[in-house]
Amino acid sequence: MTEKIDPITQIIEDVAVKHGIALGWDDPVLMVYTINRQLMESGARIQQAALEKYLCSMEQSAGRIHDQAACTLDRKMREASANMRQALQQEGERLFSQHRKESRAMMESYLKWRRFAAFNVAVSVLAIVTAGAVLWSAG
Repeated sequence: MTEKIDPITQIIEDVAVKHGIALGWDDPVLMVYTINRQLMESGARIQQAALEKYLCSMEQSAGRIHDQAACTLDRKMREASANMRQALQQEGERLFSQHRKESRAMMESYLKWRRFAAFNVAVSVLAIVTAGAVLWSAG
């Protein structure tokens, strides 16, 4: 079973083993050790508190940056959506206008061929009437 040894007792033993010098409990070297240990523990607590404060500040900053990024992304997405909608509307209007022009051209061509067909029907009727008149007068 291992007992937890007091740090001061451990120092007294280490100095005795390594250096062959016996320290007493009232030795000033042990007082310096105790003061140093207290200062280090105090410094560690202060550093821990500063680190926690810094971490909290970083988390708040990260939250603000996240919120700003989300707002910027939302704004950019809305702008892109509006621009795409406008571009699609312009392309639709352009295609509709082009279709209208093509329809007019096709209609004009249709009317032209319809007049030509009506003229051919009239010529054919005249040819039949003429042929009929020639046949009737010859007969």
